[in-house]
Amino acid sequence: MKATNSKKLLLVSIVLLAAIGATTLRAQSALDGFDPNANGTIQVVVVQPDGKILIGGDFTTLAPNGGATVTRNRIARLNPDGTLDGSFNPNANGRVSSIAVQADGKILVGGAFNGVNSIGGQSRNRMARLEPVSGTADAFDPNANSFVFSIVVQPDGNILAGGDFTSIGGQNRNRIARLDAATGSADSFDPNANSTVNAVAVLADGSVVVGGLFTAVGGQTRNRIGRLDAATGAADSFNPNANSDVYSIVVQADGKILVGGSFTTIGGLIRNSIARLDAVTGATDSFNANANGDVFSIAVQPDGKILAGGNFTIIGGPTRNRIARLDPTTGLADSFNPDSNSLVFAVAVQQDGKILAGGGFTSIGGLTRNRIARLESDGRLDRTLDLNLVGSSVVATAIQPDGKIIIGG
Repeated sequence: MKATNSKKLLLVSIVLLAAIGATTLRAQSALDGFDPNANGTIQVVVVQPDGKILIGGDFTTLAPNGGATVTRNRIARLNPDGTLDGSFNPNANGRVSSIAVQADGKILVGGAFNGVNSIGGQSRNRMARLEPVSGTADAFDPNANSFVFSIVVQPDGNILAGGDFTSIGGQNRNRIARLDAATGSADSFDPNANSTVNAVAVLADGSVVVGGLFTAVGGQTRNRIGRLDAATGAADSFNPNANSDVYSIVVQADGKILVGGSFTTIGGLIRNSIARLDAVTGATDSFNANANGDVFSIAVQPDGKILAGGNFTIIGGPTRNRIARLDPTTGLADSFNPDSNSLVFAVAVQQDGKILAGGGFTSIGGLTRNRIARLESDGRLDRTLDLNLVGSSVVATAIQPDGKIIIGG
């Protein structure tokens, strides 16, 4: 099954959230009370260093933890217990699909909002930066002419943005650009992708790996994935040449690059929906999990084993319904088999080895669990977490520093 464009956009947020880790961990139960109760889709969840939680999406109200309904248009901040931070109210007039927090605490936001008084009390087209206390928009104004789906802050503070835009930061920039952290103006980095950029990752050497729907980027033919020079945005020799869409990019500790999507060939070999690429050449290695459906999310455990979530029913050899754990050398599935009855969009690993899964399922691990569950490392359901959510899907998960779990969907 091919994912819709909206599903692809959600995956950008999912890939970023799956990378968030915890420093300490304690068990969470359903008695925790965290229940922001949004009336529409949550597409992105980001945990601030102080433990507060930023959420963005299509919602217009929240009713936190069973309390009164409060208007919050498409972006809000929650206290760690799930109650509303009443001082923060940017009031976006269109979807918020990406959030990133700078080192100084200011909040970068991307999405579909635009026009007069569109977010933070200012006119901002599809991208803005908000003051950390009030949510008021500051002078940063890239003025993108179409959707911004992905935002990444580089180590030097400059900002990478990916999406569907053709103009941003005062320059013609097609679907990907790098913006000055102070002014929002686009610098000389100009990869010029010819279609949507869904996923952006910065490598240790500063180069940028991008994935999406494009067939040209960085001045070269690059089908759905490419690597770009950190200064100019020119594509280097890395050319995996995927034959269909890329949804997820995760860099292993050894620098090798895991890719998930809907492709059937990549890196010069047949690889169905998941592959691992050499960091230098882009060639596919021997890892071959051979999924029979899309892979939307990938996470790597501390021991190197690879978790995959998606729409498959076979992966790594045996039947594995929508979630599996794979040997990092061969790609074979191990005994971990939670057996989800519907799509898994998000997979994250806690520091204690337990695994969070989010998606559209109503049963996983042999019991009823609506859209979110926590699994033991052997795949059994963790009985301490049963939020029994009412809704359609969970599309993002993240773990706070105190070990509590943030979910959106």
